[in-house]
Amino acid sequence: MNPTSQLMTLRVLSGAFIGGIAIIAALMFFVAPETVLPQPWVLAVLLGLVATTAVVSLVMVSQVPAASEDDTVGAMLGKVQPVHILRLALMEAPAILAVVLMFLADEPSWVTVAVAAVPTILLMLLLVFPHQGVLRRYEQALDSSGVHTRFTDKLLGHAA
Repeated sequence: MNPTSQLMTLRVLSGAFIGGIAIIAALMFFVAPETVLPQPWVLAVLLGLVATTAVVSLVMVSQVPAASEDDTVGAMLGKVQPVHILRLALMEAPAILAVVLMFLADEPSWVTVAVAAVPTILLMLLLVFPHQGVLRRYEQALDSSGVHTRFTDKLLGHAA
């Protein structure tokens, strides 16, 4: 598989996680159409969890194993992909918890889910979706042993 299709696979996987959150949020609009703000403690818990998962997700990048001199792009991607999937799953957690909290509320409202889903989707697009900035963070982790992998350039087709 060439680097471009490997990157596309990572992007499709990321898009599926992000799209799943958007679909869940949209469905909750029809399940609980009331527009009621959740209780302040629910807002604090959800927004705090969104912020915490974003920070933990960024820290998780350092868990990508260092590359060796003879690693191919596929081998490097094999080191990145498990961490990437864990980051996606972690960042999805606040939206799923929001669904649970919505159903536990006295007056279930789609707003509860939107409070977690909207910032989660935005943060996932900024911090996890594999664009150049995210790929550079993975490259830094791969290069931690002193190897200069050019992982980002190879995936984006800028290097042979």
